[in-house]
Amino acid sequence: MALNKNAQLEQKWNMWSVSMVMLLAVWLVLSSHPVGVLAAQVQNSSEEKTLLKASSVISPDLLKSDLYTVDEEIVNDGLLNHYTVRSQFGVFRANSTPNLKQLLYEIQAIAAMKKIETKNTAAESVVQSGKNTVHGIANLVTDPRKTLEGAAAGVGSLFNRASQVVGKRKTTDAEDNKLEQFIGKSKSKGEIATRYGVSVYSLNPVLQQELERLGWADYLGGIGVGLAQTAVPGSGGLLLTTSGTARLLNEVINNTPASELWVQNKNKLEAMKIDSDTVQLYLNNPSFSPALQTIMVEALESMNGVENRGLFIKVSLQANTHEMADTITKITTMIAGYHKNVEPLQSLAPYARFLYAKTEKGAAVVVFPADHVLWSGRVADVATWLSEPVQGEALPAGLQMWILGDFSGKAKAELQSLGWELHPNAQGKLMPDKKQKS
Repeated sequence: MALNKNAQLEQKWNMWSVSMVMLLAVWLVLSSHPVGVLAAQVQNSSEEKTLLKASSVISPDLLKSDLYTVDEEIVNDGLLNHYTVRSQFGVFRANSTPNLKQLLYEIQAIAAMKKIETKNTAAESVVQSGKNTVHGIANLVTDPRKTLEGAAAGVGSLFNRASQVVGKRKTTDAEDNKLEQFIGKSKSKGEIATRYGVSVYSLNPVLQQELERLGWADYLGGIGVGLAQTAVPGSGGLLLTTSGTARLLNEVINNTPASELWVQNKNKLEAMKIDSDTVQLYLNNPSFSPALQTIMVEALESMNGVENRGLFIKVSLQANTHEMADTITKITTMIAGYHKNVEPLQSLAPYARFLYAKTEKGAAVVVFPADHVLWSGRVADVATWLSEPVQGEALPAGLQMWILGDFSGKAKAELQSLGWELHPNAQGKLMPDKKQKS
């Protein structure tokens, strides 16, 4: 009997997991084959993909500079805009408008970093000060125990909790290896990233090359971080958060060892009564950088009192790419922003293949980190799930859809006919910009 019950539970879990995978896939790629309740009605008139013009989507000051040019043609897949940027440092692609703005900021930061000369700094540092010199690095090979003991004493409390994650924590692709973190080179790299207003965990390969170059030069004593002053205006390179403290959070993430972030995030998630094994699986998912995890945990923590917060962690277990992890993190911050800045939420819930929030007044809230929503078969299918009666389920007291971008004319008309209250260009309301100290 117990075996049958366990089998049933496992079957339900597998069905739910598959559903969530299908949900997350919607954020990134829309199928060209409509499915669901309204498939027959929309198959001949659906908008599965379209081409847009960059000049009609982003502000003129972002379109072109002396460092880069954004291609005029944009491919929209039904939710997200896909951009191509041609720069002095290579051709880049961004798969959403927020990611484009971050990329353009990073290009400016790369140009500013390249103005800092480090060609001879390593050799000069050996002669002048001996600070963290190449000789010291060589000792890691000849006398590693003595050298590492000395390094640990010098670093002080920087890694005073690293023992809590020995044998448990995996290094992600977005961070330095464990040796570089231990000897303190990563600390220099993080401080420089903060000076330039970028994330030390960025997956931009050219930016990482510059951070590596300046990080090693500073570690070896050739430059002071004070010399690496930012010459990049604005805050477009900062991570999307819901708290209005993006710059401060970015600084904390950059300057806190990844192992320490791991421990902090673990303790916070377990304090939310989320299953310990589930937390371990989430924190060791390599698709999530320490930065994304810290932002998500901060968002979940800000939703104190909202039931079923752990649902986001379960959803995150399905992420197998950085893009999917980034999207899940954006959804989390948007929902947390709604709770904090719009109206208190009661709970989070899965519905068929979907995830939505319930307000204290009984309304259903759906958020998309979408650029431009088309009336596709899948969007039509999703839109009907909460607007149609289901046996044993009460209809929500209202339907709200909040997105970062806008809706096509057809999508707007069709969604409103189904009873949806639409909130385009919602970032200002969900995540109001608050001035921070530089």
